[in-house]
Amino acid sequence: MPRQLFVALLLLVITPLVMLGWLSANAARQGEQAAKDALAKLLSTQLFAANDEVIGVFEAYADDFDDRLNESSDVIETLQEMRRNHPIVRQGIVIGREGQLVFPTNIDLNGRDGAEIAASLSGIIDSRPPLQHANRTSDRTVMAVKGVAPPEIGQQGFSKGEEPRAFGGDSQFSEVNPPSGWQRWYMGDGAQVLYWVALPGGRFAGILLDRSRWLADLIAVLPDDVAALSGQTQRRTDLTTSEPLNGATIGSIQLVDEAKQVVYRWGDRAAFEQPALAVHVLSEPLASWQLQVHVGESLTPVSSLLPLYFSLGGIGLLVCSVGVYVLSSVRRQIADARSRVNFAGQVSHELRTPLTNIRLYTELAELDLERLDKSPQQQTLVERLQVIDYESRRLQRLVSGVLEMIRPSGKRSGVRYQECRVCELVDQIAQQFAPSFAGAGIELEVQCLIEQTVQIDPDVFELILVNLLSNVEKYVPRQTGADNDSDHAGRCEIHCRLESSCGDKPGQTFVAVTVIDNGPGIARRYAKRIFRPFARIDDSISAPSGTGIGLTIAQRAAERHGGELVLLNSSSKDVRRLGGAGFRLLLATGPV
Repeated sequence: MPRQLFVALLLLVITPLVMLGWLSANAARQGEQAAKDALAKLLSTQLFAANDEVIGVFEAYADDFDDRLNESSDVIETLQEMRRNHPIVRQGIVIGREGQLVFPTNIDLNGRDGAEIAASLSGIIDSRPPLQHANRTSDRTVMAVKGVAPPEIGQQGFSKGEEPRAFGGDSQFSEVNPPSGWQRWYMGDGAQVLYWVALPGGRFAGILLDRSRWLADLIAVLPDDVAALSGQTQRRTDLTTSEPLNGATIGSIQLVDEAKQVVYRWGDRAAFEQPALAVHVLSEPLASWQLQVHVGESLTPVSSLLPLYFSLGGIGLLVCSVGVYVLSSVRRQIADARSRVNFAGQVSHELRTPLTNIRLYTELAELDLERLDKSPQQQTLVERLQVIDYESRRLQRLVSGVLEMIRPSGKRSGVRYQECRVCELVDQIAQQFAPSFAGAGIELEVQCLIEQTVQIDPDVFELILVNLLSNVEKYVPRQTGADNDSDHAGRCEIHCRLESSCGDKPGQTFVAVTVIDNGPGIARRYAKRIFRPFARIDDSISAPSGTGIGLTIAQRAAERHGGELVLLNSSSKDVRRLGGAGFRLLLATGPV
């Protein structure tokens, strides 16, 4: 198989397969992602339920703290008592009207834990939620009471105040349920949670929750299939403020803290080896924490491309088989065509010798008859010999045309330059067509301005000019009888002269031959088509017979001789004068 055809076959097979594979794989990935999104949306309801349980723990803390503070006559004493008896309270804080620290004092902050709290008190106070009192009515007060987050405040390095918790159920401030809000602060072993309440008289009370205790309470309300907290298994405890999350779960869920460390998880351990299918950020005060749902490998939507690859492979093999069959057929046809061309070439070469002998002995017979006495019988023999000579010349031209067609195009081999007189060659060729032109009523005029001899191949020159005159004989309208003398009689002119080259071949001389007629002419749009093999402008039944290779043979012969054959523009002077078709032939004199 030729290399070019093999490469074309590969491109024909691989290109659509690659495009089809890419489109199919992309569609499969999109389908897989859509299935994952649908499953994530389905499982996200479990995350919302777990979020409600987690936030319910802090809501229970807030209700408990509000009840204790509202019933207290001495806030500081109540905070001290809560620290001693309430495990969730790590430290109480009281701030005065002017923002000064009232409680705790240095005496209250003892030990390592007190030192850690004392070091963070300044930042905690500065970044606490912007709660407002009723006696300071403003837009920020209404925003705080309604539960709308006021503009954030805070300093670099401190956590900002969060959306305050609304009490009372409407925009009316209630001293029984004063404005409150949650605050996150990072110190020690991670995120710390503080609850702030606006007190009567312009003061504020804050409660720092114990991290280990509220973590345990969070875990207590979550399912206990698998639990892990800092590497240790936690035991569930019953809370009076919140019920554990009940009901069957699909997939495995884990609670992740602000450092992306797993705080708690429940479900199948193997499922956590898969990427999180859905993520839900917790509400305040744990807005930096996440709930993640994972599903096992068996439940994870995965699109397998293996069937697709097998299908594409099968299609590829089928297309390759068809392509190989087609190319093999083409190869056989090319081989058959080459054998036929070789046969035609061999036969044409073999025909040239007997044709030459026929012409030779015809001419000898004509000479012998001229030496004998003239008689009507001898005159008849001479005319018949002339017909034999004319037809043999015609057959020889056909053989030469066949050889020219099978000759590789673009090669200038086979040109035999000889010293020739162009005018004599043109006259000899014109004499060959004189009888047929006279019978068709076509007047032939030759104007040759080349007096000196030039080096050209006479056979190539004759082949080209004969094909041009044959077209004149076919397409110029025939005139008979008195019409031959009218203005509508057929006419053909041949003009020959020498021209110097220009452009890239300085000093080169060309024989320029122009053949024009007054026939129907050729439209400019057919200027290239008429030189294509077997191309004819008119294929109707009434059109003159022909194979459509005459001009192809002539053009190839001109190019082989280092020249060209072109159709003249209908607007040129000579063509416009006769009104028909015109051709211009250039042949290089001497080897190019």
